[in-house]
Amino acid sequence: MTYSDIEAATDTRTTPLVGNGEHSRATHSGQQKSNRLFRFLHFFGGGIYTPDGSTYDPIEILLNAEDEEERDRLTEKWRDNRLQELNFVGVVAALLAGVLTSTGSWPTVSLEGHPDPWTVRTAWYCGIILSLFSILTAADQTVRLLRLSSHRDAPQKIRILLGSTKGHRKKSAKTGRILPKTAQIITWQMPVMFLTSAALCMIIGMFLHVWSGVNSSTSGSWLDNDGRVALTFTVLASVSILLFFGGQVALHVPDSDPDREFA
Repeated sequence: MTYSDIEAATDTRTTPLVGNGEHSRATHSGQQKSNRLFRFLHFFGGGIYTPDGSTYDPIEILLNAEDEEERDRLTEKWRDNRLQELNFVGVVAALLAGVLTSTGSWPTVSLEGHPDPWTVRTAWYCGIILSLFSILTAADQTVRLLRLSSHRDAPQKIRILLGSTKGHRKKSAKTGRILPKTAQIITWQMPVMFLTSAALCMIIGMFLHVWSGVNSSTSGSWLDNDGRVALTFTVLASVSILLFFGGQVALHVPDSDPDREFA
């Protein structure tokens, strides 16, 4: 039985009083729009950027396993998978940082003798610092997990880290189950958040880079050589973005409990 199975939603709807029908409908409509926006942002941000059920559920389950042996087994499994993820993110972030640092030697598409606009350099410099912090946070979390794992009571120490605040464990008021700390959920997602932000900065910088040549062109027609480069790049990039989000739709697993609690 999982956390999602135990925390079933309760129906708290009541019949509106006479004269308050229109107000209730307006309030309900506003809540529906807010929920749609939240679900949209959660769908496109969950996992690849913001924490989702794949981050929360394993921690919640290992904190509330039935017996100590099962808790230790799940804790070790979570630790091993987390170390593999951190290693992967660190390698990808290092590769991305290398590509971003080489952008200074890329051929310019602006007028000869004119540097790229400040927006291009800003986007790429932001990408560099974000990718470096992705490497730094991945390395920091890896070292901390490895040092905790060398302790005699390593699984217990890891669970204390994940579920205790100043020595106290917060429990759900509805189920009595131990809740993971909100700070822990966000912290373990930080390397991926930094990496995704760095990739986004590089993509934005590339768009600004190729279109800067079109804006500075003196040929009188936007469809000169620089315009063709920008148009071809934009079409290919747009198709790639659509395919990427199509893949996210195919891989999306909806959370069974979007109203989960945090400590």
